[in-house]
Amino acid sequence: MERALSSERIEPYLADAGGDFDLAWEFYQWNLRLVGALMPLISDVEVTLRNTIHRQLTAQFGTPKWWSSPKLLLDDETREMIGDVVRKHRKKLGRGIEGPGRIVADLTFGVWVNLLSKGATTATQQTVNYDENLWRKTLMHGFRVGNETNARGSPKRPIRRHVHQAAANLQALRNAAVHHRKISDGIRQPGKPPEEPRIPLADVVESSIELLGWMNPDLANLHRGPTALTQELDNRPAP
Repeated sequence: MERALSSERIEPYLADAGGDFDLAWEFYQWNLRLVGALMPLISDVEVTLRNTIHRQLTAQFGTPKWWSSPKLLLDDETREMIGDVVRKHRKKLGRGIEGPGRIVADLTFGVWVNLLSKGATTATQQTVNYDENLWRKTLMHGFRVGNETNARGSPKRPIRRHVHQAAANLQALRNAAVHHRKISDGIRQPGKPPEEPRIPLADVVESSIELLGWMNPDLANLHRGPTALTQELDNRPAP
């Protein structure tokens, strides 16, 4: 098994098991079960997030191909990620075989996380302010804190940095899960050095459900209470 998995991959599980390979293998299998139990939540949040942002940007720029609007200023990283997908489907889009939905479905989770950030700069040092140009103008209207209202009677919206942080944490968890890395000890804090304390898995799950609830409370409620994930978290192997 060590030859198949590599000593580097099995080493963290051996550490948990105090060098007992049989127990390390149980930890490894448990981690795989955690990944499987997480996928429904990850899928629901990712799909809902991209559709929420897509709807808001379609309304703001007046076209479902919002990425092609000359009014949209993107940072270099986001532009490149979107451009790669658009170029991949250009011929089929031109012939009408595929629509904008194909582009939206193929964009990576990182694109949506970037669009929720405060912004960045281009290679020419042009400032890209997503907080002002995207969040405050349109994206915030795709998120709501329950049925709460503010002093003006308008729906209460979550703070952009809280939305972005929850999305970034879930992206980190998703990437770790799909690359078969250990997630039972939580995830590294996005953008922070590896030596920083990890975010507990339960905290990432809780913030992800909260993020989903800001977009679709009914769907979020399906992930609250006892689930396959909460049951699996209680099944940690013991010596």
